[in-house]
Amino acid sequence: MADKTSRATLSKGRSGWCVIFRHPVVRTADQKDKKRIRRGLGTRDEAEATALVEQLNQVLADPEWWSPAARERAELKFAHRVVGAFFDDLAPEATDAWASRDRVIPLPDAAQGYAKLLMIGTTGAGKTTIVRQLLGTDPDSERFPSTSAAKTTICDIEVVLRPGEFNAVVAFMPKDQVRQYISDCVSAAASRHIQRAGRAEVSRRFLEHTDQHFRLRYVLGTPLRPATDSDELVDEEDAPLIDASDESLLTEEERNAVTARVEEHLDTIEAIGMSIAAEVESKLESKTAELTAKDMDAFEELVEEELLHHDEFHQLVDDILDDVEQRFEFLPHGELDRGRDGWPRLWRWTHNDRGSFIREVNRFSSNYAPNFGRLLTPLVEGIRVEGPFTPPWRVESHPKVVIMDGRGIGHTADSSSSVSTTITRRYDLADAIMLVDNAAQPMQAAPCAVLRSLASSGHESKLIMCFTHFEEVKGDNLRDLPARKNHVLSSVDNAIHAVGKALGRDAEHSMRRLLPERAVFLASIQKRLGEGARSTLAELRRMLALVEASIAPPPPVEYRPVYDVANLVLAIQRATQEFHDRWRGVLGMGSRSGTRSEHWARVKALTRHVGLLNRDEYDALQPVADLIRVLQNAISQYLSSPLKQSSGLPADDEAEQRIQAIDAIKKQVFTRLHSLATRRLIEKRSNEWRAAYEHRGPGSTVPRARDIVRLYESAAPVPNEMPDDDDNEFLFEIRELVADSIEAGGGEVRNWTRQAVPTETQ
Repeated sequence: MADKTSRATLSKGRSGWCVIFRHPVVRTADQKDKKRIRRGLGTRDEAEATALVEQLNQVLADPEWWSPAARERAELKFAHRVVGAFFDDLAPEATDAWASRDRVIPLPDAAQGYAKLLMIGTTGAGKTTIVRQLLGTDPDSERFPSTSAAKTTICDIEVVLRPGEFNAVVAFMPKDQVRQYISDCVSAAASRHIQRAGRAEVSRRFLEHTDQHFRLRYVLGTPLRPATDSDELVDEEDAPLIDASDESLLTEEERNAVTARVEEHLDTIEAIGMSIAAEVESKLESKTAELTAKDMDAFEELVEEELLHHDEFHQLVDDILDDVEQRFEFLPHGELDRGRDGWPRLWRWTHNDRGSFIREVNRFSSNYAPNFGRLLTPLVEGIRVEGPFTPPWRVESHPKVVIMDGRGIGHTADSSSSVSTTITRRYDLADAIMLVDNAAQPMQAAPCAVLRSLASSGHESKLIMCFTHFEEVKGDNLRDLPARKNHVLSSVDNAIHAVGKALGRDAEHSMRRLLPERAVFLASIQKRLGEGARSTLAELRRMLALVEASIAPPPPVEYRPVYDVANLVLAIQRATQEFHDRWRGVLGMGSRSGTRSEHWARVKALTRHVGLLNRDEYDALQPVADLIRVLQNAISQYLSSPLKQSSGLPADDEAEQRIQAIDAIKKQVFTRLHSLATRRLIEKRSNEWRAAYEHRGPGSTVPRARDIVRLYESAAPVPNEMPDDDDNEFLFEIRELVADSIEAGGGEVRNWTRQAVPTETQ
């Protein structure tokens, strides 16, 4: 295969000629093969394109060009498109979606009078509906941000409520990541076809990635199916109600064209699937229809492996990627910034008309079914907008608020689950943190996990609890409004008591003092609120007042806690043991934690997301968040018991200041733990993650699990009585992190001398 593709060849793309080659130096993410490069040549002239390919083949034939240092010399000899095609992947372009948005629309802070509000809530609780109420966007005509019962918010969204013009900036996924998602979708669809699944199932697997965050149907459109057909892909719960009077982004002719194109892709997927079916069955020595459930595991792995070695598969993925990129051409407004590879990186636009502005931004955030085939929602990493948004029920001056919304926290199986790092990394940035929960079923596992996370990290003082669907809180024993509120607050009391059992009485006391002032009850907020909704309108105004008051500076703290970090050893030992027990259970390797083992395919997906896509989690499998959680919980309890010291303050004042002083240190620890956990578990062990992903075929589950266990034991070893070098290094790093946090938070460390001990960063 390598010899066959060692030379560059021409390929016809939608917007001109492309070149395809295997890079002689750059490897695929799994380090198994030379990376396949497909790059546009920026010309429709075949003769010009052929000449450029000949230049590229000169580079491919001579190893003297195969280093980044040779780029400057190459630019003097070859066309810039040839130089870019070869050298760009030798030094990949760094991308930071948050920083990119910050450069265009910086977030104002407390110094400018603005409060930053972080929204957290379970999927379907109504988190984004509250955002709509704060923005004052119409639920029928504007639909921004998008809502539904499914996983609607799939990227970060920041909104600045500020007078002036409307501005927007949208950051997109890197091209390689989009291509990987498309590859996954095609592979899953081909596998289902080989298993004799119907066209509807093949189509579903193609148009929606298994993690439900990447939905090709939004971008490409859907196959033509009658609304009454049971194979209809767009479920009622996954799309808002359709108003026939709304203006569609597609004409009937365009809709027919995108539908036909999707059908064409499905035909190709089925043809490719059948072309490899015989090869897969031959290796399994069994017909697909005769496979057992255990054999199906090996079957799916073999299908993926065979597809990666078929040129027709790569050509199809290229064609679909071209179709996806083509959708950017339909943007009528705004400025599109592209990276070195020509892939869109940012879109930005300024406008003074609210209706036109929202219609354009909705191309990047909408889930509106009639516009499938023109939406870019699945390609977006983050959206930031600013403008004179204001709720209609606001009677005072324009609110100075920054709203930060993102993915829901899901419905976790137990309250010991971790909160995703995509959320916890924003704790420190926020002035107020709003936990949105369903009043009809309050304080289930996921919200309890958020409470514990806030308490252990010292951010509980930022908490506002918002209970939606309050109209559904009914019962013969709930005769009036106070009784209904107390019913919900009783669940909160139970959750806070559980926090106290896990983290200590100080944590429980700190959270309990927030009630009931920090609890808000909202009913029927999915509708326009009239004067009849007096209670909900009053609660919304009170909620906004709480957010705006969050930037008030806290009183000075005189209490100065003192610690000895030598006492940390037992806390770290308990934390790391809990981490390993949980993950041994997840991996099916035996555990005292009672954790349910995960399906092999989900564990494999985790190794691929970490090793190939540079993520730190897959769905609820969150090793970085888990390590942060157990360490933060243990360190939080350690910090809650400083060495005895009197501040000279009255008892009540000392208790209050003690909590504030310790919370300041907890915040410092929490921020630093994100960097430490990511570095030790992910950044320094990317090769080990890729190696775990590479296990193939029957019996691969156990060696993959063993690789992950060894990776964790090296990254976060459990200290014992006879520590080795890894144990000593890890212990020193944690002690140093805590000591630095104590001093940065205003505390004092005794009996601690920093040493020049080599660490993984050195």
